[in-house]
Amino acid sequence: MTETKLSNGALHEQADNSIDCANDHDPLSLSIRSNYSFSKPESLAQLRPERGSGVLPIITKAENRQLEKTMAELTINKLKFNSMGLIGREQEIATLKSCYRSLETQKSGESSQFSSQFLKADKDLVLLHGFSGVGKSKLAETVKEEVAASKNAMFAEGKYDFVTMDEPFSGIVQAYGSLCNQIKDSELGIREAVKLSIMENMEQETEMLKELIPELGSLFNNQDIDSISVSTRSSLGTSNENRQENWRHAFRLFTRILGSFFHPIVIVLDDLQWADPASLDVLEYLISDVQNPYPLMIIGCYRSNEVNETSILYNRMQDLSDKTERFAFRITDIEVKSCDVDAVNKMIMSMMSIDDEEKTQELAEACYKRTLGNPFFLIEFMKLLQAEGLLEFHLGLMKWVYNVSKIEDATMSTANVVDLLQTRMRKLPNDMQVLLQYAACLGSSFSPSTLQFVWKENRSIILTDDVSNVDDMLKLAEQANFMESCGTDQLRWVHDKVQEAALSLSDLVTPAFQFQLGLCLYHGLENKELDKRLFDITDLINKGAGVSREELATLNLRAAKKAQRTSAFLSASKYIANGIRFLPSDSWDTDRWLPLQLYSRGAEIELALGRTEKVDEYVGAVRNTEACTLIETMPVQVIKMRSLVSQVVIADSINDHALALLKKLGFQLVWNRKLVRAQALTLAIRTIKKVKRLSVHHFASLRKMKDPKQRAILNILSIVRVVAFKSKNVFLSMMCACKMVELTLAHGVSDMSGASLGGLANAAFFLKHDHAATLQISEMAFAVHERHGGSRVAETTYTICAHCLARVKPLHECLPMMMKGYSHGARSGEIEWSVYNLMMCLIFFPYVMGKTLDQILEQFPKILPQVEEAELKVALLIVRTFWQLVVKLQLVPSDKAAKLDGDIFKQDNKVELNPVHARIIHLAQGELFLFYGHYQTLANRDIEKGDLFADSAKTSFMIPMEAFHRGIALYAMAKRTKVRKYRTRANRLQKRISKWAKEGNPNVKHYDLMLRAEQASLNRRYGVADYLYKEAIIQAARTGHLHHAALFHERYAEYRLKDHGDVDDGKYHLAEAVRYYSEWGAVGKAEVLR
Repeated sequence: MTETKLSNGALHEQADNSIDCANDHDPLSLSIRSNYSFSKPESLAQLRPERGSGVLPIITKAENRQLEKTMAELTINKLKFNSMGLIGREQEIATLKSCYRSLETQKSGESSQFSSQFLKADKDLVLLHGFSGVGKSKLAETVKEEVAASKNAMFAEGKYDFVTMDEPFSGIVQAYGSLCNQIKDSELGIREAVKLSIMENMEQETEMLKELIPELGSLFNNQDIDSISVSTRSSLGTSNENRQENWRHAFRLFTRILGSFFHPIVIVLDDLQWADPASLDVLEYLISDVQNPYPLMIIGCYRSNEVNETSILYNRMQDLSDKTERFAFRITDIEVKSCDVDAVNKMIMSMMSIDDEEKTQELAEACYKRTLGNPFFLIEFMKLLQAEGLLEFHLGLMKWVYNVSKIEDATMSTANVVDLLQTRMRKLPNDMQVLLQYAACLGSSFSPSTLQFVWKENRSIILTDDVSNVDDMLKLAEQANFMESCGTDQLRWVHDKVQEAALSLSDLVTPAFQFQLGLCLYHGLENKELDKRLFDITDLINKGAGVSREELATLNLRAAKKAQRTSAFLSASKYIANGIRFLPSDSWDTDRWLPLQLYSRGAEIELALGRTEKVDEYVGAVRNTEACTLIETMPVQVIKMRSLVSQVVIADSINDHALALLKKLGFQLVWNRKLVRAQALTLAIRTIKKVKRLSVHHFASLRKMKDPKQRAILNILSIVRVVAFKSKNVFLSMMCACKMVELTLAHGVSDMSGASLGGLANAAFFLKHDHAATLQISEMAFAVHERHGGSRVAETTYTICAHCLARVKPLHECLPMMMKGYSHGARSGEIEWSVYNLMMCLIFFPYVMGKTLDQILEQFPKILPQVEEAELKVALLIVRTFWQLVVKLQLVPSDKAAKLDGDIFKQDNKVELNPVHARIIHLAQGELFLFYGHYQTLANRDIEKGDLFADSAKTSFMIPMEAFHRGIALYAMAKRTKVRKYRTRANRLQKRISKWAKEGNPNVKHYDLMLRAEQASLNRRYGVADYLYKEAIIQAARTGHLHHAALFHERYAEYRLKDHGDVDDGKYHLAEAVRYYSEWGAVGKAEVLR
């Protein structure tokens, strides 16, 4: 066989394995054929000059230039890579599009009755995985077509790369930056509405995210930014251990706001195998956000061959797969495999514009053998064949010509796609090759202006005397399909394998080269641009070894601080370690501030990571130096104490360590540890008296505490207070709170002042039962938090409202404060106390207030995921227990229904109960006994166990309700049986509740009236009893206590029927009981009474 090849107008005989390409519709091919007579000949002889004539066709220079121009514009002789599409991916595309469309129409799926029946699965995590080059990224982009067809949807993508894999949030930042740019480019009305919503709903979150996502700042003008900064100034600066929760809340809140305007939102995160842990945290935050009602789709692409059971990504995905039902999201797993021979053949046909698959079958089999059906590899392989002359388009014959045997022989050593790419790159000019290596060091995307700068500053490395224009070379790189534009002044590699090929193109890219490149950027870029690329530049510099320079240690400290602010603690830890590595050997003597900052910051970061050995190493470095004063070492001393707390070290050991430190600082907390109780009581009474003389806003008007010594003392006292409280050393905790208040009065307000006032408010209530002082000091605590911010706001809110104000103010007045405590806790990272506030607001307070059971029931599936997410095991059991109680109260009363166990909560008698959970079970079981009318069981349990709930939950706001319900059962049994023990216990509880009512607890007035009515009925004081029953009913109904209004009507009906024989009145009140029980939601109980 022969192949034809055009050479200077002549055709030479060669092996002919050619393919017809009849593209007669191509105007350029028609032009060539008409102007230069390149029509298909009938035979080769027609194109040969006569032998011996010596005549060759003559083409003028002008004609040659025109020919070259026309040839360059010609498309028929070029492989058409862009026309390929996604051949062989029909099933994967259909699955992706189905996932997207389901987000718009998804209804609540079938699920467990008690798990997620109220939650809509409107979030989908799609995982595309396969080998590099199989087309995962292109596949993900097919959803973009669906988004474009939707009116309000948004699509954004971000990519991770192996060069900057330690950079926190890099892919997330790209994606959210794209979302912000789309908002900026949207219609004015929508843009202003989004901006207003952000300003109204995001406080410190805006400041946090602006630092991470510069594009967010571009949505606001200077006046907007100033107003945001002023409104959030007091709430910034939360503790290190809460930062991760801060970011969880920030990303969730921002995504909810965007989702309210644009839905569905689709976010593609490419090359997740290189994602940093902080980015995977954000992915989990977003997909598991049960409070986000708007549809969200996250598509994660990763290389399956680089993810195994030991990788972070694998374990995160396993954890997420266990949460799908509880957190109401789906995971769709799509494995993207290499293509088979048929698909490879179709790709080749598309590239070569061939319609007959038989003509390309042999070539396809050869290509499949070399590329194993990898689409990206196939494209590069075809480019190589064309570049090496193994695949050509013959304009004379209008055919693609090639020889399969030659292709197989010439490409036997082609091992992988990187080799193919480097073969193409090495054909470029030397300076172009160097430029590609510079660009590869800058990451998966980079600014041409940055590349221009480093190119200009490093002329000595460039291999040619005539330095080529960077813009021209970048255009050439784009034409060669190495790079592509991705926004204004931004380029990116078309594939990470191209970047990988450029990095290893020669021996130029060494650690020393990267170090010098990083230094060039560090010294040459302006501060704003430096901060934007801080992680990239620091990572390049950290490639260097054996260098001691303070400025580089300072740079790493700067990077560590930024990483820490974004809760990327692993990255921050690496920057600290490198900063210490760059410290000069005499740094403690020449400038102790820098090493002190590095080691102190490092100890704090390692504590957040739970690496206590590293904490001890950094703390020891500071303790062992003689260059620092005692006050300067206090930050690491406090970190050491917090480390001991995190290790659950015995409280006495922590207290001993703290008291020793306080003594060094000249502060005496306890004079005699055997007399702590007496000292605490004396100090509390004195401090309460002192504070009562001050106005509510006195503390809020105090200056900020600046004395480092006093702040160190406060920090230590704060830790001791918490440890003492958790170890039930109430008096030591109280003493710390009082001392902290005194320090605040003497030296100014700190971020711990509000919490200390909260502790003092508790002391005022439980020690002195002084309602006025409790209210006053509580208002002081809230005023301090409002004005100065501070730590433990959510905790302070919870303890004040649930333990004090719930006994002093109507319960409904506490709800807004506790909801605010929940919101602040979510923002500041006090996730535990935030959840406790939410539980009180949505479950426990509404239950005590007699809100409808359906209303309460709706809240459980919303709260449960947040409790699980916070990993609050005891709180989870409490929520499930109360959920079971509410479900049981809706059933028809029976002996079986009166047992608390059910589908939601089942008590395991073999497992020892946590004391907190045990008392909630005790309370819930008592509620069932009461409303099911099992008075004898409840009364006998009271005789046996007494004030078990009150004794174990000394400060719970539910103590009055629990005691009142026991009193009802005891009086009922006293009337039925005339047994003295029931009367005695009932009268004791009645006196207790009357005392609370007289002291001013507004929530027990109807309790007091009802027990006095029952007492009068027992004592046959019928006139008094009638009056008190009616007053109790009116009070319960007026305050919205549906369950008590129903119970009181039921009890009064029994009294009227049995004590007076008044059938009509008895039936009326029984009917009213049925009405109130039905309205409350206890439909089973109402049915029985009917």
